Amino acid sequence: MKIRCEYCNSMFDDTLEKCPSCGAPNQNVRRSTSDQPTTIEGLKEWYQRMGLPPYETTRFFIGINYTGRRAFGIYQDERSGNFVVYKNKDDGSRAIRYEGTDEAYAVNELHTRLKQEILQQKGRNINQAKNSYARPGRRRRKKSLFSTVVTLIIIGVPMFFMFKFMAMEMPSQQGYYMYNDSEYYKGKLFYHYNDKENGFAVYDTELGDWKKADSIPSEIKTRMKAKDYFLSSDYKSSLGAYDFNDSIIYEDLQHNFQVTQGYYSYDNSYYYHMKEDQDAGWYVYDDDEGGWDYIWGSDVPSELKHQTVAQDFWYTPTWSEDTQITDFRETEDYQEYQEDLRRQAEYEASHSSDNDSSSSDYSWSSSDSWDSGSTDWGSDW
Repeated sequence: MKIRCEYCNSMFDDTLEKCPSCGAPNQNVRRSTSDQPTTIEGLKEWYQRMGLPPYETTRFFIGINYTGRRAFGIYQDERSGNFVVYKNKDDGSRAIRYEGTDEAYAVNELHTRLKQEILQQKGRNINQAKNSYARPGRRRRKKSLFSTVVTLIIIGVPMFFMFKFMAMEMPSQQGYYMYNDSEYYKGKLFYHYNDKENGFAVYDTELGDWKKADSIPSEIKTRMKAKDYFLSSDYKSSLGAYDFNDSIIYEDLQHNFQVTQGYYSYDNSYYYHMKEDQDAGWYVYDDDEGGWDYIWGSDVPSELKHQTVAQDFWYTPTWSEDTQITDFRETEDYQEYQEDLRRQAEYEASHSSDNDSSSSDYSWSSSDSWDSGSTDWGSDW
């Protein structure tokens, strides 16, 4: 549940050891029943309790801004106070998974990825053990050619169609696509920026800029169909547009299309962003009425909807009397939103007793080996 900070009056989760807004200690901290770490220090403790190898072996650096290649990590930036979750890829580039003031959210992002990696490493150890196991002193009976063919037919044919179906339904790969098969999409250049989701950007020739695609032809959603329209996975000057990686949409992607919650001052107006989604939860202060009005995402100044640009405008996570505006957290909208979050958290807690199942699922055996080379270091996460 949410509680109010005794020092700055902001609301935060009662499982946190300190207020995320002002850093004041929570004297009545309540540990999560699912043993879910909500702070960087808590994640460090969980890591040690699971008996995991050193950070240099797993390549998960907790509380450290590690700048070398091949690394996952989380740390708190000293200048902004934001919590940063990152992945340093094979080529040395960094992908930002999250950057913001919500420590519990940031910790959960890395914790989830770490648990996924533990299970993958355990699976690799099991497969290696199976492949290396052999019973001594026993000879394998020779199978007849006929029985071998029958076995291949029985097993191979269904698997062939299964893999073919899976290939047809797989999302299209990341890269540039040109679609010309219909009048509406004729000559449209798309970029698929997430090979696990239907995340596409389209190049607007009139604006001369990339923007999120509201609709896309179904033919480029799946890999089998999309191959006829695929141009390149890397940028080429002949594509007729500038490099997608230089676009504001790409910058948004690095921040999961989120903008930090809090107060913003823009063009002599004050805004409050209640939710993390860049297009949702925006309010503007009405000077005449002396209150906060909800506004649609389309009416929010574009500069405020992009994390890298919004940072240039005044931001504070908590209300200050110096702004001469009322505290948004005192509005009914904010209180209802916090109540919805509380109910959602209670529901998830009551239905997630198996989510962290048993900690033994993630505890590490000293007899197992951790091969960080088997991790996919080319992807963003």
